[in-house]
Amino acid sequence: MRRSRGLLTWAVAATFAIACTSSTAPTTSAPAGPLKIGVLVPYTESALDSDIGASQKRAADLYLRLHGGKLGRRDVSLVFNDESALDPGINTVRLRQFLEQDHVELLLGGAGGPAAYLMRDVAEASKLVYVDTSAAANALTRTTSGCTPSCKSRYVFRTAPTSWQLSEPLGEWAAKNGPKEFYAVYADDDFGTESAAAFAEGLAKNGGKVTGTSAKAEKTGDWPKVVAAIKAQPTKNVFAAFFTEDAERFLAAWEAAGLRAAGYTLYGPGPLAGGQVLKVAKEAALGAVTSFPWAPDVAGAENAAFVDAFRKAYTDEDTGQPLAPDGYAALMWDAMAVLDRALAVTKGEAKNADALVAAMESVSLSAPGGPLSVDRVTHAAILDVYIREVRATGGAFANVTTAKIASVRDPGP
Repeated sequence: MRRSRGLLTWAVAATFAIACTSSTAPTTSAPAGPLKIGVLVPYTESALDSDIGASQKRAADLYLRLHGGKLGRRDVSLVFNDESALDPGINTVRLRQFLEQDHVELLLGGAGGPAAYLMRDVAEASKLVYVDTSAAANALTRTTSGCTPSCKSRYVFRTAPTSWQLSEPLGEWAAKNGPKEFYAVYADDDFGTESAAAFAEGLAKNGGKVTGTSAKAEKTGDWPKVVAAIKAQPTKNVFAAFFTEDAERFLAAWEAAGLRAAGYTLYGPGPLAGGQVLKVAKEAALGAVTSFPWAPDVAGAENAAFVDAFRKAYTDEDTGQPLAPDGYAALMWDAMAVLDRALAVTKGEAKNADALVAAMESVSLSAPGGPLSVDRVTHAAILDVYIREVRATGGAFANVTTAKIASVRDPGP
């Protein structure tokens, strides 16, 4: 399914500043009352891509609970609203509610690129710090020609990897360690097109190439046709860029067509075989090689504590067993940890955006996925990327780490 590309124009975004004109004024006294953080993610069952938001809400709530309801020693209130992937106007209304009714001082979320770009424009107009926790859209933290789709803002940070960080290292690794020719199939949106371009860029660095491409058109539900395009060409190594329900449907069609049994291999960015996707796809995802800045088996005390706390706090509604975190949860956990460190420096103050930006730029920490720091130029996270393979383990299907690419930095600018 194609996510809507409608964006808020700068002229409209500027109206959001009216509700927050006081946010730029430095404060000298200790902040009064809890810090309200607006979180826009699709977390209810009726929302498209709700797996992303529900997982991220659990992670944010749990991090806050385990830290006594505080970030940077200040009481925090998380205000959640459902993100819409179909109607940008709904997101505009909900962001206005955050500012004018809830009086939030920070923004988190953005499952898809259109919502993240909208939140970036609102952050710039209102002089509020926004942390992207899911959207992989490259331009969110890059300087773009003609400000398309939107201008870079110094108030925007991300713990979510860019499409480039998800796929370029995978291309480099693949061409270095085996197959050099790939056929690419992807969603015709910013995630799909950027991921495919980044993978091709990585392949080329080690003598590889993309032999052909197929983009899934808007509202196309003919998944057998998507797979037929793969079978109609000779390259048996396939790169696929889909997520949530699209990934599930693609993998089902892949399995039904017998491609794995016929010797085809599958590679893609992490969301192609994310935790929630594996619950549905099961053996259809076997052997899929993906790249992501977190995996369940990452070694280290931080990841062990994160996984253990999540499993103790939540129960899988389908099985009644402890619920394991997924990659989306890890990205939100990282965002909460980054804010925690930065707000400790500002003593909980968020209205002085300049001070908070400076504190955010200096954050460096040990996250569940390994060392994480903030690029001072782009405000994207510098993080380790793991190459993972879907295997059957303990009666389930999981991403098992096979390699690590350390300190991956989005090239920006």
